[in-house]
Amino acid sequence: MGYLTLGTWRVAASASYLWDNLCAGCVLSTNIFFNIALLKLATIAAGCRPEGNDDDGACTKHVYGLKPSSLVTTVVMVGQLSAAFLMPFVGAAVDYTDSRRLFGSASAWILAVTTLLQAVISRRTWQLVACLQVVSIASYVCHQVAVLSYLPGLSVVDGAEDEHERYRVNSMANVAALGSQMGTLGVVMALAHGLGLGDVNTAALGQFAVGVVLFAVYAAIWQKRASFAFPDAKATKALPAGASLAAVAVREVFSAWQTIQKRSPAAGRFLLGYALVNGGMTGFGSLAVVFMNDHLKMESADTVAVVGLTIVFAIPAAALAVRLMDRLGARRTFVASIAYMTAVTVAAPVVLCGPSCRSLVFLFAFFWGLGFGVFYASNTSFFTELVPGDAISQFMSLYYFSAQVLSWAPPAVYTLLNQLTSETHLSLFVLAAFFAASLPVFRGIPPPDAAPKAPRTPSDEPMVDAPRREARENDLVAGIESQDVL
Repeated sequence: MGYLTLGTWRVAASASYLWDNLCAGCVLSTNIFFNIALLKLATIAAGCRPEGNDDDGACTKHVYGLKPSSLVTTVVMVGQLSAAFLMPFVGAAVDYTDSRRLFGSASAWILAVTTLLQAVISRRTWQLVACLQVVSIASYVCHQVAVLSYLPGLSVVDGAEDEHERYRVNSMANVAALGSQMGTLGVVMALAHGLGLGDVNTAALGQFAVGVVLFAVYAAIWQKRASFAFPDAKATKALPAGASLAAVAVREVFSAWQTIQKRSPAAGRFLLGYALVNGGMTGFGSLAVVFMNDHLKMESADTVAVVGLTIVFAIPAAALAVRLMDRLGARRTFVASIAYMTAVTVAAPVVLCGPSCRSLVFLFAFFWGLGFGVFYASNTSFFTELVPGDAISQFMSLYYFSAQVLSWAPPAVYTLLNQLTSETHLSLFVLAAFFAASLPVFRGIPPPDAAPKAPRTPSDEPMVDAPRREARENDLVAGIESQDVL
């Protein structure tokens, strides 16, 4: 039975959490194939050759009023914007009702159904599956809110926090997500090569295979088909008399922001900067695919290889970040990783001058992997240094919201620029601009030992109960980071 539970756990639902992370990694991998196929089909629909070249470079014709690459980034933008809008409401539903498992299950099945339906992608159906991608992105992010709400309880045994168990669950969740992401990339590419599939059929294969996996796994962990399935959960907060859930959701976001500004202005400043920089980090996957397709004219297999290598190189870089933080501190390490990513991403479109230079992109996969690894290993450590110890759990939901709230912005900016110009390398400059814009914000934050922190008042009570505070400090973000890099 251990192979089904992926190990032996003190809390049975830990196995479900790991399986859900595994599914998340599969979904993120298929998005790469899907974006490539959607870009090809939109290019053909616009009247350009499949490789997307007009005489002057990338396809400059329009479909539905947009250039093909703009259509792809618009789909991502609308999906991320919808997710950012829905997140507070899903979070309130999870906290204030007894329907946590219901929301987790509903979002899981929406994600599974849309993933499977996207397997019909073709020249006749690409418009439909593009719309489904908006639903898929929004349901994915909302699903993570429900899943992460279970995380604090997975290391509480007999009412006491088991620190060792918490670290085990965290590390295995990261392994499951990254492992499935790399495994899905490898398996789909191997099958596509062996069967001689083109970009569209490769995407269809990936969506179908992952859709089947999602149906099988979600039936077990969300519908109580397995002994280790996610259990029902009681509300952690009481809904004020006469208040609607929607009103409470909006109020909690503003209340948390006012509280963090009062108790730790430095942490509030961090969240402003983090919204900018993580918007760029989140947009990297879609905009990098556009850059490699439109500017470098790369084959889809090479594009997937670059993304895969970036993930691979990020893993040892995360271990390196621990040593860097010991030597330089979390603040310097984190700010340095952003400066590094800015420099590398600005250099990339200069060095990668076009198709003749595209082989060098594999070198940049190494550079980007280092930056991602250090960034995602140091961000939480820096944030928790700025927040009073008794309020870490209170502000983690705001941290996650900050990470997602501007994820739509880089695709939106690039879409606008792409419509106005024919400069196909601008996608990476857009990402670099978001990285760079965050640097003055972070550099203006004083070192943690110098940052003023106001004492807690009765109005600043944490949003979750005390036994969950320490768990949220490391667990909540660790689960997010393993899934959002690309």
